[in-house]
Amino acid sequence: MHGTASQPRGIARLARALGLDSNPLRRASDRAEAYLRIGLVAIFLIAGPLAVQGAGHWAYHAEITRATVQAMRTHRVNAVPLQPAVAMGGPADADGSMRTGTGARWEGAGSSVRSGEVLAGVMALALVALSSLAALQLTVMFLNRLRLASWETAWSRVGPQWTDGRL
Repeated sequence: MHGTASQPRGIARLARALGLDSNPLRRASDRAEAYLRIGLVAIFLIAGPLAVQGAGHWAYHAEITRATVQAMRTHRVNAVPLQPAVAMGGPADADGSMRTGTGARWEGAGSSVRSGEVLAGVMALALVALSSLAALQLTVMFLNRLRLASWETAWSRVGPQWTDGRL
């Protein structure tokens, strides 16, 4: 069966998969769940980059503060990047360079070699994703309870007729 005359086949299939078609058998709770999923994806696409940028700024300022305090009581060392830094699309610094996150290697106290990486942006994005999934899971649990209550109500009306042999 092909899509309707007003919708191409692919769009009709996507609408049906998302639960946004005009199927008369689709419950209101199913449509609410579909709109919730779409809304949470939109929130993730908007809040995700903002959270990454905010975490990057926070990590940058925290490291600058920590480095300033540490520089007062330790000596300076040269760090060597382990790989080229990739710009994350954040705002440029005063000198026009982009703030980035990458791994680095340096010599610590006693000539020991150390390495590390800043992952604040990834963790912020994961936190936004997990909170979106948690909100979706709680809402789906609530909608499932409503669906079960609706089915129980419908069965309480039909059940006695079914067992009495009237149907």
